[in-house]
Amino acid sequence: MPKIKCALLSAFDKTNIEKSAKKLVQRGIELWASGGTAKYLTAHNIEVKSVEELTGFAELLAGRVKTLHPTVFSGILVTPNPEDIEQLINSGYPIFDLVFVDLYPFLANLEKKSFDELIELIDIGGVALLRAAAKNFQRVVPAFSLEKLDKIINMMDDNNNVPLEMSKQLASETFYFTSAYDSTIANWLAESSESSIDFPEYFSLGGEKLQNLRYGENPHQSGVIYRTFPSEGIPSAEILWGKQLSYNNYLDLDAALFGAIEFDEPSCTIVKHLSPCGIATGKRPIDAYRKALASDPLSAFGGIVAFNRPIDKKLAELLHKHFFECILAPDYEESALEVLKRKKNLRILRIPEILPKSKKSVRGIFGGFLVQNINPPKAMAEKWEVVTSRKPTDYEEMQMCFAMRAAKVVKSNTVVIAKDSATVGIGGGLPSRVDAAILAVRKAGDRAKNAVAASDAFLPFPDTLYVLAQAGVTALIQPGGSRNDKQSIEAANKLGIAMIFTGMRHFKH
Repeated sequence: MPKIKCALLSAFDKTNIEKSAKKLVQRGIELWASGGTAKYLTAHNIEVKSVEELTGFAELLAGRVKTLHPTVFSGILVTPNPEDIEQLINSGYPIFDLVFVDLYPFLANLEKKSFDELIELIDIGGVALLRAAAKNFQRVVPAFSLEKLDKIINMMDDNNNVPLEMSKQLASETFYFTSAYDSTIANWLAESSESSIDFPEYFSLGGEKLQNLRYGENPHQSGVIYRTFPSEGIPSAEILWGKQLSYNNYLDLDAALFGAIEFDEPSCTIVKHLSPCGIATGKRPIDAYRKALASDPLSAFGGIVAFNRPIDKKLAELLHKHFFECILAPDYEESALEVLKRKKNLRILRIPEILPKSKKSVRGIFGGFLVQNINPPKAMAEKWEVVTSRKPTDYEEMQMCFAMRAAKVVKSNTVVIAKDSATVGIGGGLPSRVDAAILAVRKAGDRAKNAVAASDAFLPFPDTLYVLAQAGVTALIQPGGSRNDKQSIEAANKLGIAMIFTGMRHFKH
């Protein structure tokens, strides 16, 4: 059980550190601090010694070297071995039992500072101090935030002892913290360098816990939400109204966001259980919403709605008529918020910056994780090839472009039927492509007549074309690339369907 007799403090942000330091002094604990922190505490009439007295030199290289010195680290890393302790005592070196470090705010300034300024905010000595203390947790207690320091003080007994299990837990949290800190720096350097390796031999992802969730995917599972740096996507959204988001809300909001940002025009995407049930664009957000809701109003019940334009009062009044879990938009008129807030259980989120900054996506699997370059929003094949004898009309081609964008954000296998820049039938997440077409046709009903369709991947057989043609679909866009492409082209010509090959697949798992 660590017994706190001597503490080392080093803080970039010194706000309120004098309060914690005063509590330590009141417990009879000797204080040492790095230069700036020592001056700050001295100015607040707190007795403290500067590490400069210990190391024998002031800060070097404009502050780049402060605490990196054997006399400091020996006092942290010394074991309870009596001979080692005696050696330090005879040398006049303090033996630290508590190490608190508030690191340079690299994470908080990722989007605020220039490249050169951020380089100077990479903390070296502070991370080393924390790691040393965490390694020696059986004797030394580490703290990387003022909240952790105050927790330690509150847990001390009358003799300034700290439970060993607590010290061990703090050591674990400290290594997680320094790992996240270093991971964020590594990923920032990689993202900002054109010559960096896309997929390095070692890869890690740093995250900060935003909050504990009520539960995970199901009530018997625990769950939390972490945000990465720089903060983006749904974890960066501002919750303007409503109770805490659930694990499933976060997943559905993420899916809805990628639907909304796929289009330049005002758009609306409605998602339920990660599956879009309505996607549309229009001249105004309200037009897009009406069309997206009409796509599958039954499935939209209790869903998530995302827009890529601000919401006004008129649209809010329409949204208020239906039951949705969450609404996501770049902004809201104040009068629109007044309308939406009439629903107690509705969550309202604002996310001004909706386009992703990251170039990679990470997905966990049992025993590891997968990393890939993202399928960028708005990315479409540059060269389309009309492979049938009948060419699509200008209107059909415009609708085919919309349909393929919609298909990008639906789980594979996907067939989307679209008309008037709106989905009218979505078949997604099915093992069989022809079954996806059958589902899309069933959802579309009579609306499939003179509509177009998109398939996220090639047609393995012509059967999908026959299903679509029988429903009245007149044109299809797909990547092509099947060994049976010739048969599909022949079938399309026979059925009078115009077909385009893009050469770009859009699987989504």
